[in-house]
Amino acid sequence: MSEPTGGGRKNQGGPALALLAAAAALLILQQLLLWWLYYHYGAKQLVGDETRYWSLAHEILDGAAWHPSDTWPPAQPLFIALTLLVGGDSLLPVQIVQTLLFFGCGLLVFVLWRRISGNAIAAGIAAALFVLAPSNAAYAQYLWPEVPHLFLVLAAFALLLQVRVRVPAAIAAGVAIGAALLFKSLLAAFWPLLLACFVVSWRPLRMNLRAAAAFVLALAVTIAPAVVAGHRNTGHWRIADSSAINLLIGLRVPDRNDYIAWPGAGLFQDYIASGADSDQRNAWAWSEIRADVQETPLPTLVWRQLGKQYFRLFESKTLLVGQLPGPACAGYLGAYPDVPGWLALIVRWSSHLFHALILAGFAFGLCMQRNWRRLGSWLLLGFLGYQLAIYFGLLAISRYLLPMMPVMCGFAGDAYAGLAGASDGASFTRLRLIAGSLLAALLLFLAFAAPWIDGYCRF
Repeated sequence: MSEPTGGGRKNQGGPALALLAAAAALLILQQLLLWWLYYHYGAKQLVGDETRYWSLAHEILDGAAWHPSDTWPPAQPLFIALTLLVGGDSLLPVQIVQTLLFFGCGLLVFVLWRRISGNAIAAGIAAALFVLAPSNAAYAQYLWPEVPHLFLVLAAFALLLQVRVRVPAAIAAGVAIGAALLFKSLLAAFWPLLLACFVVSWRPLRMNLRAAAAFVLALAVTIAPAVVAGHRNTGHWRIADSSAINLLIGLRVPDRNDYIAWPGAGLFQDYIASGADSDQRNAWAWSEIRADVQETPLPTLVWRQLGKQYFRLFESKTLLVGQLPGPACAGYLGAYPDVPGWLALIVRWSSHLFHALILAGFAFGLCMQRNWRRLGSWLLLGFLGYQLAIYFGLLAISRYLLPMMPVMCGFAGDAYAGLAGASDGASFTRLRLIAGSLLAALLLFLAFAAPWIDGYCRF
């Protein structure tokens, strides 16, 4: 590194501290706004599966089975029940713990991208984008398992993406991945790729077998009680399985926006009523899926899925925005009661702003990335690609974008740090700028264009 470059970076301490202070102030303001929004006008209504998690947690506290479902993993009701047991029968303890976990996610985003990019400023921007986005932060106040699951996944990545993974770190990472699977089964087909972290040499291929075995064993021990309970419930050695009904809903939902003419609830009720056990219900779901696939030419099916799935996944009407007051014909649930128009406007447009900054920054950061030698970059990008692939078919809604946000924010941090001259991790050539512009335009189109395409009422 040349002297002028190094000296220039030393002189960035003052602006960096000023930006850090501004980010801290904005974070405090954001948290005050979200808590005020949730409680001041009457507590927000629980929506969808929130009511199921809340009721299951109380049933567990009353002595019911800790893993009663053959469809949903058990960890979120257990987590809520444990928090209620310690903190009292209120939403507030759960929200406080999840808020701390959310801040922990932000810290882990910084740690991961500092390690991958080698640039503290880029990592700081990535973490700031993640924690300051109102739609991300709001998940800490909801009862879905997104935040605990994501914290565990990021913790596992931070433990594994080291120069050499030692046995204690491997055990901790295995426990984290196992626990993440107990919250959401998202990683079921991805986690074996993490064994690449134990490769010592690729040519010839050599692995740290002790650490790899410790990782797999810790993961297996962590999920073993749930697998045994799943066998008791279904006769199959698995935690839970909702893939069939999620695929059926993903094929059947016609809209590009969440909660417009939403058939998911009705399909799930049909699924539950279709049989006395999971085998019968899954057989019904797969028969419906086969009928849909056989009746639809493959090019038509592919085009139909491409034309709706990723609009819902990337849409700017995030779960926070979608619960604000607004017309039902635009997919607004009104779960936040009596919110004045000025406050709803602030929340909506601040969410849209951060959503756009993250998507556009990710596009440019990905296309302008120079350092592809690090395994961490490939694993995290693979984690993102894996999710994009499964949501081609499975039910895709805006809530499922949160696990991808740390990766997107990481690449966005590289891009914005490069634009500011604080990082040399991005290459701003003409071809890369064109590619980044095209990808950014595509992602922003997916995020904002659906209401105009479908002609829904606009709000």
